[in-house]
Amino acid sequence: MSKFLVALFALAAMAAASDQMAGPTSGVLIDPETRAIRPIIGVPGSAYAGESAVRDADFALAAPDGRTALISRESSLYVLRRLDSGQPVWRTLSDEALTLGRAAWSQDAQALALHLPDRSSLQLWSAMQDAPEIAGEVDLSTIDGQLTALAVASDGKTAFAAFESGDHGILYILKAGETPRMMLPLNRAGAMAIQDKALYVADRERNEVIRIENWDFSLSISTVATAAHGISNPVGIALANRGETLLVANGETRQVIAIGVKSSAVEAALDLDFTPTRLEPTGSVFLLASGTAGERPAQVLDAGSMKVFFVPIPAPAPAVALD
Repeated sequence: MSKFLVALFALAAMAAASDQMAGPTSGVLIDPETRAIRPIIGVPGSAYAGESAVRDADFALAAPDGRTALISRESSLYVLRRLDSGQPVWRTLSDEALTLGRAAWSQDAQALALHLPDRSSLQLWSAMQDAPEIAGEVDLSTIDGQLTALAVASDGKTAFAAFESGDHGILYILKAGETPRMMLPLNRAGAMAIQDKALYVADRERNEVIRIENWDFSLSISTVATAAHGISNPVGIALANRGETLLVANGETRQVIAIGVKSSAVEAALDLDFTPTRLEPTGSVFLLASGTAGERPAQVLDAGSMKVFFVPIPAPAPAVALD
């Protein structure tokens, strides 16, 4: 690591120790090394990961709003709100020991989907910002393969999941109390995103992103982005500019491609000096790559300016030996 980055990490650690909420927050980071949730403090180009609101979580998933997160710790399940305030509010969702496979927040953080592999089921939650309640469960025991991608609509009653078995995959629509229904085959399902009653699905083998609408009646499927747009191993997708722009993170070419949803034209192509692993909305920014505490910063995209900035993550404080 360069002396410049070492200095940045040191400054970030001192800043976080002195005042964990010393500036505006752009979003939150999940620190995989310390299993902590940290706020992104500051503005694009001058930001760092603040003191963690949670440590030693067994499972953590930040919501797109940058203020809410799902936490599993010590056999209990919690939802945390107001992570941007410095004083998060904890609410217990379940005291029952649950083994989580995957989980997904809706775009507005109002709904939550929990994959429970031990039960072969999907649990749907609604009203997550007010009075969280279980909207229903879906029996997944009739589906073969491994769940590889998950998305949930804002009403908490409809979810979408991709399952892969062998060399093929299938996208399903999952509704509370109903039998899973196959929608279409996928070669290698990637990330999914829902915006304004439209589902966007990346296929990492076909190098394309499709849009699915009108799923309750007469299914409508259209291709939004292909290799002709520069798509190459799309490791993450997201919607920006109020759903008018599709963002695609390419793992193969190390780029972020911005495509107009209505025009299907490439609006921007941003070259990266690292390999993105995701494209996840968090607050006002998008996470492209997780960092390592004290070693490697997280990489974050500001979609408004189409610029990437790094967020140093302070190293954990060394343990103090007791005499």
